Amino acid sequence: MKTFADFARSSYLHVGLIWLFWALVFYTDFLTPLGFAHGILYVPVLIYAMVVPGIGGRLQLMVLIAALTSTILSYSLIPNHSDLSNIYIFSNRLLSVAILLLTYFYFQKLRATNQQNITIRKLEQSQRQTLADFLEAMPVQVWSADASGVIDFVSSGLVTFSGRSREAILNDWIELLHPEDRKNTIEAWSHSVKTGTPYHIDFRLRRHDKKYIWFSTQAVAQRDENGRIQRWLGSSIDIDDLRRFREESERIAAKFRHTVESITDALFTLDHDFRFTYLNQKAAEILGGTVEDLLGEIIWRKCSIGYHSSFAVWYRRAAQTGQKLHFEEYFPPDDKWLEVRIYPSPDGLSVYFSDISERRKEREQLRLLNIAVSKLNDIILITEAEPLDEPGPKIVYVNPAFEKLTGYTSQEIIGRSPRLLQGPQTDPGELSRIKTALENKDSVRAQLINYTKTGKQYCIELEIIPLLDDKMLCTHLVSVQRDITARIQMEQRLRESQKLEAVGHLTGGVAHDFNNLLTIILGNAEMLSELVAEPSLQSMAQMTLSAANRGAELTRHLLAFARRQPLDPKVININHLVEAMWGLIRRALPENIELEFVPDPDLGITEIDAGELETALLNLVVNARDAMQDGGKLTIETSTAVLDSDYADRHSEVITGEYVMICVSDTGIGMDTDTVSHAFEPFFTTKTVGKGSGLGLSMVFGFTKQSGGHIKIYSEPGEGTAVKLYFPMVRGAQQVNYQPTQESLPEGGPEHILIAEDDDLVLKHLEAQLRSLGYRVTAVTSGPDALKVLGSHNDIELLLTDIIMPGGMNGRELADRAKAMYPKLKILFTSGYTDNAIVHNGRLDPGVELLSKPYNRLELATKVRQVLSQKR
Repeated sequence: MKTFADFARSSYLHVGLIWLFWALVFYTDFLTPLGFAHGILYVPVLIYAMVVPGIGGRLQLMVLIAALTSTILSYSLIPNHSDLSNIYIFSNRLLSVAILLLTYFYFQKLRATNQQNITIRKLEQSQRQTLADFLEAMPVQVWSADASGVIDFVSSGLVTFSGRSREAILNDWIELLHPEDRKNTIEAWSHSVKTGTPYHIDFRLRRHDKKYIWFSTQAVAQRDENGRIQRWLGSSIDIDDLRRFREESERIAAKFRHTVESITDALFTLDHDFRFTYLNQKAAEILGGTVEDLLGEIIWRKCSIGYHSSFAVWYRRAAQTGQKLHFEEYFPPDDKWLEVRIYPSPDGLSVYFSDISERRKEREQLRLLNIAVSKLNDIILITEAEPLDEPGPKIVYVNPAFEKLTGYTSQEIIGRSPRLLQGPQTDPGELSRIKTALENKDSVRAQLINYTKTGKQYCIELEIIPLLDDKMLCTHLVSVQRDITARIQMEQRLRESQKLEAVGHLTGGVAHDFNNLLTIILGNAEMLSELVAEPSLQSMAQMTLSAANRGAELTRHLLAFARRQPLDPKVININHLVEAMWGLIRRALPENIELEFVPDPDLGITEIDAGELETALLNLVVNARDAMQDGGKLTIETSTAVLDSDYADRHSEVITGEYVMICVSDTGIGMDTDTVSHAFEPFFTTKTVGKGSGLGLSMVFGFTKQSGGHIKIYSEPGEGTAVKLYFPMVRGAQQVNYQPTQESLPEGGPEHILIAEDDDLVLKHLEAQLRSLGYRVTAVTSGPDALKVLGSHNDIELLLTDIIMPGGMNGRELADRAKAMYPKLKILFTSGYTDNAIVHNGRLDPGVELLSKPYNRLELATKVRQVLSQKR
């Protein structure tokens, strides 16, 4: 290893060689003719001076000046004995000067560039080291992962915490997780990696002593300029104290009290020249000296407090203003925070100070803890431990989440009992179970229904933890509560949806065969009613007909509730529909009920099945009539309504937009909240036995939902009921004037009709009905047989086919094949349950004609005539 002397000797050697080389070149210049370009010979000398280590810039400049001077003096002092002209020699010398100057400036620039690159590399290394030190010094565990979610870095905090090597953690970080937390953690991490959404989860990690500690972990994706994920940056913070923060607070408070009681504050006094006039041993220790050494000395000359330090600034300010000062300041020599009190006096300053480093750390921890608790979405509620009986323990703390959910401010609720939040629906059994657990000083989990300040009901999932002191006495109760109202409502909606789906499957399963039977019963009952003359037989036929109609109505209502009733919507104005039905509605009401229609003259139009809406309105009118046994007023009102985002937030099935609303309201007996909540359930009724099927409102509900609408009931006991139906408004569509169904005599014709029906009884009945109307009929029981008939007959004008048939070909497939053979052939479908062959999204496919089973003779004759009369 070279010593400084060696380096100095080498530097002197290089300087000597430089000037030796210069002298040789200068001497050579005098010995040779002027025509030789001797100035260039100085270039190697200058380069040597520029590149040799240890040669300063001053010497390099001296070598350049010496080379330039020598080049010029040689030309001036040496006579020209050559044959070359002076202009040539002078130009040669000028060229040498230029080359020397370029060489000097080039190497100067090269040296500056090298020095700059060295500085940049040192700065980069320093920044990388600073970043690494910063990550290691952070009070959280820092980690990162690549774009595919593979963890590729963890800070030393996790290494220290777990007691495992960094390589072991990177190979299997899941192994550190508590077994109960692994599944949720993997699913959450996989979801974030897949979707790019921020990752945030709480889980337990195993410490090096095998104890599991709770951590809150979050990560965000780092993306490039195209939005692609480059990597994930994450951190984990210990939140175990949140679960035991009361014990930790008491421990910290106890430690602070012990510190205050056991440590004497430091004290010193200064005169007007800021010389020590007194100091105790504690002050001398902190200031880095002894009492003897510091007495009489100026404070910033003898100890570690400099003249320009912040402490000195405070002392001078107190001396100038004569006001006492109190501050906290960092003291670098001892790496401590000091709390300082300065009291000016006629003799100078009295200074008291104490070490508050630990107190500041504790205060910062409490501050972070308070911030963390204040940011939680879950409620933190702390009460006294007693009394568990009435009136209940007093609340001593609530976080902002409590205020946000309940509407009570902390000032309003502190000092009162949590029982203030309980109400009629709060489960007494759960309250009793909670009380029993707390009496045994056990933690307890439960679900309760509570009420906000405005009386709104909400459901919480809570955990109550008793806080025990050193004597195992319970001092306080900590309750962590989570609002699960939305989750409960979602589960309830799911159950309702599942119930609706079950009813739909059940209805669809029986509707087809049941409606086939009802079709035969209706037809035969009608024929018997027309053929028999004996009163007793006539009465029996009418009873059969009435029962069959009630069965058909029951099936239609079930299908409507299950949203499986095929709809044939048209664009109409509901005002026109109500006006056309007015006489029918008036006849359905007794004279002691006043009827009023309040139409909106600017009502929009909607696309809806008018016949089904007519049935729905009649059901609402009948319900209103039954609710006003002693008379009253029934009002039908229409208007245009806007269901905004606020309304949609409260009713998850609603899509925001403009709606056409029709409301049926009465002044009847009304319903309570519990009755309203069950009003749409099938077979639920408040009427006496035999007075109602319980399917009226269910049918209205199913029809409204199937039409893309929304239904709402407003009712109060003794005040009446209002049922509002909302249907999406249609703009820019051609309106169809509603025409109520007109009953007329059956009309037949001579046309040839092909029937495809797999049920023999229905087939025979349908064939007899059509023949009685004068039609020529060919009947088959399957799709393939129908195609054979069509292949041998070219005069068939109408194919009347059931939708659900055996033989590998349903009615829709048969119709498509038949249309391909005869494009002008008319098609009429009939079915007791359409499934998805001709109905999609609850609506008949465009151009499809359907005769729903069961049907009577008039409906059959009318529909067949209507289809046959359509223009081709």
